[in-house]
Amino acid sequence: MITRLHSALVEVLDFEGAVADYARLSGRRPARQERAVDGRRSAFFAFPNMALELREIPAGLEGDGEPPRSGQAGLRFVWEGGDPTEALAAAGVALGAKVEHQAVSLEDAGSGPDRSWSTYPVVPASSRQLPVEIVVEASPVPDLLGLAPEPVPGAERPEARIHGLDHVVVMSPSPDDTRAFYGDGLGIRLALDKTFDERGVRLLFFRLGGLTVEIGARAGVAPAPEKADRFGGLAWQVPDIDAVQSRLVGDGFDVSEVRTGNKPGTRVCTVRDRVHGVPTLLIQPVHPIRTD
Repeated sequence: MITRLHSALVEVLDFEGAVADYARLSGRRPARQERAVDGRRSAFFAFPNMALELREIPAGLEGDGEPPRSGQAGLRFVWEGGDPTEALAAAGVALGAKVEHQAVSLEDAGSGPDRSWSTYPVVPASSRQLPVEIVVEASPVPDLLGLAPEPVPGAERPEARIHGLDHVVVMSPSPDDTRAFYGDGLGIRLALDKTFDERGVRLLFFRLGGLTVEIGARAGVAPAPEKADRFGGLAWQVPDIDAVQSRLVGDGFDVSEVRTGNKPGTRVCTVRDRVHGVPTLLIQPVHPIRTD
């Protein structure tokens, strides 16, 4: 069964700049930096409930189509309990061939030993055209989760840095089909399916491993199952939003003023630049976050 989000993948054109920006944004340095067999570099940021991978987009990929852009590029979920192929096929989710990943070199000596893991890509027709993978031999999460972050200067206090992921947003033109994929197909628990008429949206919250996959759709619009889902951003939990907002403004980020969130008792602000194509929200939740 699927038990948690393994990692969110963001592909970036400016790798060094993105690593520096996300270190300042999160308040922590990357836990690992790697170079894959094809030469592309990755940096992994470790949080208590998932990992964020920044992956380099190689030069020269323009071809005849649209030029590549930085932004969200995938979700990976952890499967526990053997090979997922049969179980997911019975639930209507088709998987591609198993892919073996291996880190062949490390960018710095502090990143730990070489490691490998196995993953199955979900066939796009099953995942509503979003890149989704199922990790079955769980690394990098077990060797990253729970690591004490190495803070960047100015973020030594835990209250002044991002704690973990609150939710990942998926926008769907056909929410019932998307509900079927995450709920019936992947077996993730649906905690809420509600239409907010005053906002003109329908929201579905799938909960797993201490975070939420949030599906957003326009209310009162005919479904368009032939159109693909798309990523809509990452929302990060912070213990003290005033401290984080103040630190980021001091670091030169364009950050909105702190405002009341849609969920009663929450406070939020939007990071508007240096996020490399990823809509980014910071949330101080209703209940205090333990940082010890």
